[in-house]
Amino acid sequence: MFFTGIDIGGTTVKSCIMNDAGRIVYQSTIGTVKGDPETLARNIVLSLSGFRSPISAIGISCAGRVNTLTHMITAANLQWRNVPFELIMENIAGCPVAADNDVSGALRAESRVGVCVGETDVLYVSLGTGIGGAVLINGESYRGYDNTGIEIGHIITHADGLPCTCGGRGCFEQYASSTALKMRSGVPTREVFRQVRAGNPEMTHILDNYVHELCIGLAGLIRVFSPHMVVLGGGIGSAGEILLTRVRRELSENCASIPYEPLPIIESAKLGNTAGSVGGCFLAGDLMGVPIQVNGELEIRKKPEF
Repeated sequence: MFFTGIDIGGTTVKSCIMNDAGRIVYQSTIGTVKGDPETLARNIVLSLSGFRSPISAIGISCAGRVNTLTHMITAANLQWRNVPFELIMENIAGCPVAADNDVSGALRAESRVGVCVGETDVLYVSLGTGIGGAVLINGESYRGYDNTGIEIGHIITHADGLPCTCGGRGCFEQYASSTALKMRSGVPTREVFRQVRAGNPEMTHILDNYVHELCIGLAGLIRVFSPHMVVLGGGIGSAGEILLTRVRRELSENCASIPYEPLPIIESAKLGNTAGSVGGCFLAGDLMGVPIQVNGELEIRKKPEF
């Protein structure tokens, strides 16, 4: 049996096909068509046409708010509002389809074959253009009363702070996303880390201030969810020890609610930019009642770290 995982982001759509033994046999990337879900679905199916074997099911990791009960997706960066994308994909692809939020998909992958295998209480924080999050509590994905998951990027870390695209003020992602770091430094985030490694004192100061802002939000989330592990994903999450060391130190030394308690394990996501599509494969397998078992390391193509 073969299962397709699709990660729909605001810029690109990344897809992979996995067999029931957990081996990735096909991967593709295409641009995202916004505001036209039917055209996007057709483009996705076309991008997979080079794989000749039948697909048993499709799992989708999608940006935005995904209600797994009503099967509707609302995503501002896709220009979607209550779009029944599962049904659209089923009609075009001709196989069963299930969808979930992209960060929930990434956490699903990391908990099956990534950095948090065996962990039951995990906070996953995706540090990208905005900030996304997903939580495992007692091994189950926490989805809230409306079954759409959590929006940690829009917790308030600064009362009456910077205006946010959501309409609020002082949201976490205005201070701790990759966009925020780029605005503060005036250079791409990858360049910030390159210059810090090279010993640039100005960029080191900027990165340390960014980590301080990040940890304000993390400290509150740790207190709310009490996770055993915090996983940092997204573009900045791939920076590795240059980020992790600072986050661990900041939480331990400068977050008032943390020092008297053991810190959770703080790690970077392992699967990088493939986590959403890999998580989609696992979702597709679960949909068909076929838990995919991966033996050993998952062979994947992913972008290099910072």
